[in-house]
Amino acid sequence: MHWQSLWLGLPLMSCAFAIALLAAPAWAQHVHPEPQNSAPVVGAAAVPFDLKTLDGKAAGLETFRGKPLVMNFFASWCDPCREEMPLINELAAKGAKQGYNVLGIAVEDTRAAVTEFAKEAKLVFSIALDLNSTVKRGYRIFGPPATFFIDAQGTIRDVVLGPLTPERARDALKKSGIGS
Repeated sequence: MHWQSLWLGLPLMSCAFAIALLAAPAWAQHVHPEPQNSAPVVGAAAVPFDLKTLDGKAAGLETFRGKPLVMNFFASWCDPCREEMPLINELAAKGAKQGYNVLGIAVEDTRAAVTEFAKEAKLVFSIALDLNSTVKRGYRIFGPPATFFIDAQGTIRDVVLGPLTPERARDALKKSGIGS
């Protein structure tokens, strides 16, 4: 009798073992997931986008192709963004002479607040509105500030997550083929 119950339980145990073996890869993937949506990395192509500037003009990655681009994600309410704006403005003023562009991308903000901030800070570069955070998500940033340095061919050459310093900007511009 004892052997009969063991014999009947064997197929049940075999099924349980087979299910466990089949499920193990799924458990392993859950515990150690592969990064699927990682941030654009240095050396990778910049993520294309199409936005409108405060004055209604088109501003997409293709708009700037052929010249290096400094792309700064900011918000009017962000204190580190406000602190770095004089540097971004200075980069924009130099960009016209040195052959590169600067684009500010306002995220997590309103058109009215960004317009007011741009006037208050006397910003001299184009500002695009990412009202739906589409570009922000495409570049996988969690919040402003973040600055991407993109070369003339559309390749990301450097990324600064957080406030930009003059030294960091100078190094990033060199990596993008700008400056001496």
